[in-house]
Amino acid sequence: MKTRATEQGFTLIETLVALGIAAMALTVLAGRLGLSADTQRSLLAHSTMLEVATNVLEQQRVGATTNLAEREGEVEARGMKMTWKLSLEKTDLDKFVRQNVVVSYYDEPDVSLFLYHVKP
Repeated sequence: MKTRATEQGFTLIETLVALGIAAMALTVLAGRLGLSADTQRSLLAHSTMLEVATNVLEQQRVGATTNLAEREGEVEARGMKMTWKLSLEKTDLDKFVRQNVVVSYYDEPDVSLFLYHVKP
């Protein structure tokens, strides 16, 4: 008796099911990649805003004369145009004043830092 070699391979239905599962997995992964890119951009913007705020306060701190006037301006850092505003706030102690700097950029939450100064 002759035995016939059994045919090996996948059926069309098995192949279509496997392709469907692969397509769904790739769709989910692509969505996660987009979310990751948005998070990365937001973190870069936040750290740049923090650097700008620190630089503004450091310029105030190391200046020859402490200028306690309220000011604002624009700065470009890492290709992003940001606005900053420096303001004064009274404290409970008569000898000190608090300088606040707020940095804003597009749709990101504002970043604010402060520095205490002795009144001149």
